[in-house]
Amino acid sequence: MQKVDRNWFDFAVEDYELVIYLSKKDNRFNRSICFHAQQFVEKILKGVLEEEGVIPPRIHDINALCKKVEKLGIKVPLTENQSLLLSSVYIDTRYPPDAGLLPEGDPDKSDVQIAVNAVLRIKEWVS
Repeated sequence: MQKVDRNWFDFAVEDYELVIYLSKKDNRFNRSICFHAQQFVEKILKGVLEEEGVIPPRIHDINALCKKVEKLGIKVPLTENQSLLLSSVYIDTRYPPDAGLLPEGDPDKSDVQIAVNAVLRIKEWVS
């Protein structure tokens, strides 16, 4: 296996492209869209921390990552609703019994819209 020399931002690109591509499809992909939206934002926030000289923590909680970035004096442009949704969709495993993303069940179209809007805001923020 070849060593990969990429940073957090490089890894985030694939998640961004998947969110945009899948969001143009029907709602069969709601779970995947929300998951990759969370992954995109997580990787961007960890990239910001790393660029500021902070070792990114091994956590997946978007709320906690936003707080770490904001402690550096950098305002993250997510609404509370976006941050909460993205924090709720991370799954520790990819096996069905443990994949209950949201407390209310699978994400619906309104959840997808929140996730996509969050991705677009973060993409614009880092561009």
